Amino acid sequence: MPLELDISYSFQRLLEKSRSVSGRLVSRQLTFILDSFLKNRFEKAASILGRGEKIALIALGGYGRMEIAPHSDVDILYLHNGIPETKLSEIISSTNTYLYDSGKEVGHTCRTIKESFHYLDDMSSFHAVLDSRFLFGSREMFEKYKTDFLGKLPFKYVDRYNRSKELQLSERFLREDKPILLSEPHLKSDICGLRDVQYVYWHEKALNPIPSLGALALLPVFQRGEAQLLEEAYDFLLRTRIALHVATGRKHDRLDLNLQPEVAAYLGFGDKDALQTVEKFMNQLYGHQKNVFFVMRSYLDFAIERNKPGKTETFSYSGLAFSKVRDAVYPPSEENLFADPHTLYRDVMLTFRMIQETGFQVSGTLLNEIRFASPFLDDDFRYSAEVNGEFLNMLRLLKDRGRVLKLMHECQVLGALLPEFGACTNFALFSYHHEFTVDEHTLLILHELDRLDSGDFEDPDILQVYKECIKTEILSLAILLHDAGKVKEGDHSEYGAELAVSVGDRLGLSEEDTDLCRFLVEKHILMSELSSKRDISDPGLIRSFARTVSSPERLRLLYVLTIIDTKSVGSNVLTNWKKSILSDLYRNTMEFLKAKPLPEEELLDEVERISHAKDLVSYLIEKEGREKNIAESVASFAYSVIPHSYLKTVSNRKILKHFKSIVTLSQDSHNQLLFESERDPAFVTADVVSQDLPEILLDLCCSVSSEGLSLVGMQSYASGKFQINILQVTDSQGSGNISPEKISRLEDKLRLMASGKLQRDSIAFEPTEWNPRKPIPESMINRSVRFSNEDLSDMTIMEVRMPDMVGLVYRILRKVFEFGLKVSYLRVSTSADYAYDSFYLQDKDGGQVKDKKLLSSLESRILGIQAMERVTGELTF
Repeated sequence: MPLELDISYSFQRLLEKSRSVSGRLVSRQLTFILDSFLKNRFEKAASILGRGEKIALIALGGYGRMEIAPHSDVDILYLHNGIPETKLSEIISSTNTYLYDSGKEVGHTCRTIKESFHYLDDMSSFHAVLDSRFLFGSREMFEKYKTDFLGKLPFKYVDRYNRSKELQLSERFLREDKPILLSEPHLKSDICGLRDVQYVYWHEKALNPIPSLGALALLPVFQRGEAQLLEEAYDFLLRTRIALHVATGRKHDRLDLNLQPEVAAYLGFGDKDALQTVEKFMNQLYGHQKNVFFVMRSYLDFAIERNKPGKTETFSYSGLAFSKVRDAVYPPSEENLFADPHTLYRDVMLTFRMIQETGFQVSGTLLNEIRFASPFLDDDFRYSAEVNGEFLNMLRLLKDRGRVLKLMHECQVLGALLPEFGACTNFALFSYHHEFTVDEHTLLILHELDRLDSGDFEDPDILQVYKECIKTEILSLAILLHDAGKVKEGDHSEYGAELAVSVGDRLGLSEEDTDLCRFLVEKHILMSELSSKRDISDPGLIRSFARTVSSPERLRLLYVLTIIDTKSVGSNVLTNWKKSILSDLYRNTMEFLKAKPLPEEELLDEVERISHAKDLVSYLIEKEGREKNIAESVASFAYSVIPHSYLKTVSNRKILKHFKSIVTLSQDSHNQLLFESERDPAFVTADVVSQDLPEILLDLCCSVSSEGLSLVGMQSYASGKFQINILQVTDSQGSGNISPEKISRLEDKLRLMASGKLQRDSIAFEPTEWNPRKPIPESMINRSVRFSNEDLSDMTIMEVRMPDMVGLVYRILRKVFEFGLKVSYLRVSTSADYAYDSFYLQDKDGGQVKDKKLLSSLESRILGIQAMERVTGELTF
């Protein structure tokens, strides 16, 4: 075999059997191969030296750290003691030519120890010599190089470059508007890449030489294993870089979209043609980069304070103590901020509220404290009325909303509060159109919202439109959810709209605000599509679009969302032309709305229903490929469903599913129900369409409780003899991680009860794997049943607050039905030991329940449920 092929051949053999090995180990083995081949060539070339002539070959940079990839540059230093230039040239030429012929790019320098001091005025050269490693030649020369040069690096260079690194790292990691995760990350130079980790290593090595990256664990700032996280991330980045070099056959460090499948397959994540393979790989890469981010934030606290200690001040916010150094907030020095489990939820939310109101910079130490506490934020946190109220207060404060939501997301708090958004964490789109992951893209939009709030947005026309907007808190919520539907296949706007309705219910938004959020999520790409694909000067199009938005406020909010969403997709996506046509569409539609005002309030619902029905027809034809007559039949069905809110609260895709189910049931008189389920981020949604089953709600409730599951929401609709029920079901931990077997058993029980082969009471209260909390002492129990006819014209809202127990919703429904009332909507929420349930009631004629005597009797019967059970030890109805 020709000599020049030896290195490449040995590299190839190693790489073929080391795909799942540690990145650092493979790099070291590649380095060892290179060292072993280089040794003979160098020693042969150096044999021309005479007595007293000494030379040492020293590896620099990545080669010096033994961290090379297959096509890395080879940086070497020829250190000599004054050898004649002719001999030096011969040695260098022979050695370098061998490397060139082996396909290696070589960067070399030739110096004496004294001359080495003249090559420190460049930071990259300074870092390269920090990683000096002896290869061959005079060991004595190298030891002298270590003591007389590396041990005496001038302080002015050490100080200058360390300050420069601190500034660069601060610029990258303390700018809270800067995205962290990119769709095509450069593994070395982008944020949270190899270079950032190396900067920390070099920063410390210049001050107190450390043998390896792992030695960073000795620093006092890394007390919870952060250095290990940094090592693991660095190792994965090196593995990925090696795979990238193999895939491209050259030095290439940007993880391009078209290369990600091959790299993922090389690293053992699966078949390169399967999307899941790339998703798993990128999710793991992003997870490591997020760990780098948090470790870097903590390290910067330590480095900046060490370099220039600041005065520590203490202050209190709503009873919570904090420390402040300069403008950065830290946890209190003498106590654990989140130690009390009884106040944990409140303390976490108040901490973010403090950050928002004060505008202080947040220390990495405080962020890590919150992140450390985040696993304790369970389903009770998500359903806590106090937490949700505080969250809505943050959204209503027109200051730093995007900044505080970004911090909440980075600390894993936002995902605990809004799992619908949490499901987008590290979710790559694999699209050249998008530069960022879904969550990073969303956070960039929220940053633009902050600029609008502060008046810093660069477009004065958009800023003026924004100033006229009223419901900007709903806009901020819609931004969080607008792309949440992308975690599922299909129309992400449709699925996102469904999530918006669920979130609105959980947060306790009014029906009007929930519908506004749903509208913004469902229609967030409509203006872009119309402006770029349709004739926006067409009066018919303007008239149709005006009907869709229905009001100037909705138009303003949608326009602002469209602008900042498009701008945050990537650089140069929001072109002047795009802004111009969006502006024309907005201006023409606003003129139409102002020239032709909306009808009187009592007719508005009817107008909206007609508009939703027309939108449904368009959706079915354009997105589902349905014939016009079929689309119109589906719209006619949806228009007739009671209550009329069906058209605006249920997504188009689900309306089509329900229509198909009703057609199927109509053609099969022996089948009484159809059941379909799908997994959402925090629960499983089940759609149950039935015919001639007037007490299906009771069947649903007892089948859910008998499987040890929690019912967190239910909407009920009717179309003639058919009933449509949409349930949100979760497990006792609120994770929604329910096995398919449980869902299958739930469906089987429904069918058995529908056929009369199973009695409800036989399963409604049977022991389950769900363990209810210990009973609350009677002296602490606070029960209430309240009725309201103020919010909706055709419904009475009944709010029930009681200690939680197995089958509670079932028991309450039994009482309601005994009074001949109907339930059209049900919202279930549990916080700590209490259930907070809302029932939307109607009398037999479909109107409000106004009989005060009836309501009083119903209240008494519901309040007596648990009391009677304790007295008699039996179930009461």
